[in-house]
Formats: sequence, structure tokens, C-alpha cells
Amino acid sequence: MGNWEDLPTDLIITISTHITRNADYIRFRAACSSWRSATDARPHHLPRQIPFLLLSGDAFTFYSPTEDRSYFVPFPSGSHYHFLGSSHGWLFLVGPTTSLILLNPFARTMITLPPVVEIPNLFDQVTPNDVERYRASMSRGDGALTVGFWKYLLNKGKLCLDSGSPGFWIAVAFLKSGLAFYRAGDKTWSHAGRYWQFADAELYNGKLYAITRGGILSTIDVAGSFKETVVVSSSPLSFSQDISFYLVASAPDLLLVVRKHSDTDGYRKTVGFEVFKLENGDQGWTRVDKLGDRIIFLERGTSVSLPASGLEGCERGCIYFTQGYEPYEEDKGMEIGCYALEGNYTRHLLCCDPDAKSTCWVAPKWITPCLW
Repeated sequence: MGNWEDLPTDLIITISTHITRNADYIRFRAACSSWRSATDARPHHLPRQIPFLLLSGDAFTFYSPTEDRSYFVPFPSGSHYHFLGSSHGWLFLVGPTTSLILLNPFARTMITLPPVVEIPNLFDQVTPNDVERYRASMSRGDGALTVGFWKYLLNKGKLCLDSGSPGFWIAVAFLKSGLAFYRAGDKTWSHAGRYWQFADAELYNGKLYAITRGGILSTIDVAGSFKETVVVSSSPLSFSQDISFYLVASAPDLLLVVRKHSDTDGYRKTVGFEVFKLENGDQGWTRVDKLGDRIIFLERGTSVSLPASGLEGCERGCIYFTQGYEPYEEDKGMEIGCYALEGNYTRHLLCCDPDAKSTCWVAPKWITPCLW
């Protein structure tokens, strides 16, 4: 028998199209140079994958629940990068000297965004208390400048993609006052959202929807002038500091997932969820009592809704969640759980102690593997 590297190109391509996992596809292309050159670096045949868990450490550590194993990826050059959110396989990071980047650790691709200090209205609504905490963080060392911005000026970041417009993407930064946007090809950040604090945003049916912490839903014209239009002026639940809002595109609906917290001894714990869907014509919210064959992975960046069919080890109709607190609360406990919406119960995952106050897995996050 000849060498494996001498297999006909058409046979190599055929074999590669039958691979269904990202990790297996990466291994296949790494076998030898001829297999790598014959196959597509951006395969579009791979089905949606169960998200990995991004764990804290000196390198990117990704835990695959499907394979029950971890993968280790070195950090980009430098240090003091902090996580603001994950979307479509990309990490939104703030780093030294207020730099902002989008990083795909699986494709080893990076997009540099204009730095934090160039975001319009960045310091609007900053309180004297924020300034004092920021000054205190600056006195702790070289990385403190980044930490100060990360903790008190940017709540989170996400990357929005429009499946109907290939090549279009927009980065969204959540400020203490409104939203900042950076589109592919732009030179500067743009601002929208008045003086509201937003909880989440999602591209759905060609429109970007954004919801405030008080439950006001707007659309924002991200293809043009960034004009904001309020479409639902009231929240389905009364405002409370003990709830968090997430927008989730779940075909064919736009869902609002409401996370409920309790505060015990200074540690916030998730105690349940409620789900609503946006009515036709943006007329309001309707309660959803079951998710059917869908699964939701809840994330501070872009939450993901997947069909349960064919996903190993996942329970249909459930919401998978990790610690969902503010960036400056990341040291306050750790959660990895699965909530059954129809049964109204929570199951903690990975043999984690839900009452643990410290662990080597601090603030894990879901990230969906993407090879481009």
C-alpha cells in the first residue's frame, strides 16, 4: 500500500465532507500537507456544534462536553486581556493600553478594533464612585488601566452577523450610556441608544434589536444612520435588580430569556428562568412555556439556540448557562447548570459544587467553535 499522503485529491475531499466535528476536521487537515492543501480551511458542511466551555487560566483552555476533554490554545502576544463576550466563535477582548480585539482562537484570526478611548460617549453616566474605584485599580500595576476600563466602562461586547448578507459583521460594545457600533470597513465607532443602559442586542430578520436593562425594546438602523426606534415600550416583567435579559434568535422566533437571581452571602445564584417570544409585527411579548426540540446556551455575548436532535448528551427544552454576572463580579462564585423550562428545575453540571466560593474554573463561558 502507498503512503496515506498520496491518496487522490478527490478521495481526500470526499472523506473530509463526511467529518462532522470541528476538532476531527482540524486533526484531519493537520495529518499532512497534501491533506491540508486539498481541503477547505473554511468548511461550510460542518453542522452547528455544541459550544465549548472557555475556562480561565494562563492559556485558552476549551473543554468539550461532547468529547469530555480539553484543548489548550496559547494567548495572543502580550497579557492582561479580559473577556467581554463570545459570539459565533469569536472572543471580544479588551487588552493593554485600552486595545479592543476580536479573536477567533480556533482559526487563529484576529481583527483589531479602534481602541476603547475612541468610543463616543464612553464617559457619559460615569459616577464619582466609578472614578474612585478606577483610580484604585490603576494603583495596582501595569495592567490596571485595562482592568479599570473593563470593569467600569464596558459591560460587554459581542459580534453580530447577518446570515442573509455574507461578509457583513458589526461589533457592538455595551457602555454605561448607550451602545457603540463598529461595522466591517468603518474607521470609527458610532453611538446610539441615548443614555440608556442596554442588556443585550441581536440581529434578527435583518434588523438589530436591543433591549435595555429596564426591558424597553428598540430597533437600530445598523445599515445606515444608527437611528433608534422603540418598538416595545414595556417589559414583560417588573423591573428588578435580580433579573437579567438575553435576546436569542431561535428559528423562527426572537426570544427574550429572563434570568432570575438571588443573593446569598454576597454571591449571586441563578434560581430560574422565564422565556417570552416577540409577537408578529413587534407588538409585544408572549410567554413561552416550553422550548420543544430546541436547546439554548446562554452567554454574555451571543446566546445560541440549537435543535436538540443529533446533539449528544444534551437535554431538549433546556437552557444551559454559566455564571452570568457583571464583569466586576467574576470572583463571586461559579455556576455551570442546565435549567429545564417545562419542568422548572435546575441540574448542576460537571460535578461542580454549586455553593463553591472558589475554584480553578472561575467564570467559565460558552463559545461555539468556528473555523473561520
